[in-house]
Amino acid sequence: MQSIRHWITHNWLLKIFSLILATMLWLIVAREASSEVGLEVPLEYRNIPRDLEITGDTTNLVEVRLRGPSNVLKEITARNVVTTIDLAEMRTGEKIVALSPQNVQAPFGAEVIRVNPSSVRFSLEKTVSKTVPITPAIVGQPADGYEVERVVADPATVQVEGPESHLKDLISIATVPIRVEGKQARIEQASDLDVPDPQIRLLHPSTISIRIEIHRRDHR
Repeated sequence: MQSIRHWITHNWLLKIFSLILATMLWLIVAREASSEVGLEVPLEYRNIPRDLEITGDTTNLVEVRLRGPSNVLKEITARNVVTTIDLAEMRTGEKIVALSPQNVQAPFGAEVIRVNPSSVRFSLEKTVSKTVPITPAIVGQPADGYEVERVVADPATVQVEGPESHLKDLISIATVPIRVEGKQARIEQASDLDVPDPQIRLLHPSTISIRIEIHRRDHR
């Protein structure tokens, strides 16, 4: 009993002042007009299982509607709001995942009232790797009376990785076009690879050395 009385009476003026101040602050916030604001924020896919990746036309941005005092909302930007989906327990296949305010983290004082779209659709596929030959892409014709006799790429193959369905029918990777118009002699040059599918990645990206042998048509 003595300890309780001591706690109440000790610094009682300071405690009363703190209570009054807290009450005044609460009244100011309570009187503040409630507002709403919509923000476009990135949708973050977290904890993607190892050896799986997202494919399909994924949703990258969502609209989040926030409600709260106007003096709070005016300080909030898209950087302060985080919208996430946890993929930790998911397996391969097509997914439809509902989005709700529980997927959103917003600053204190702002209430999340809606997320649009209300669901997202995507697929999870196995990540696989594959070694495919390099095909030099030759454009144009040599000078009259000349022909391309031989084309050599060094290295001759490249290792790629990506979603299983994207690599299934991949048989080679082409270089960027190499022009031979009007040429009469051997061409040696470095070239990059042209990977048209953004979900196919080069495991060991490097510049490819291309040698093109050009000779007269009657040369043997």
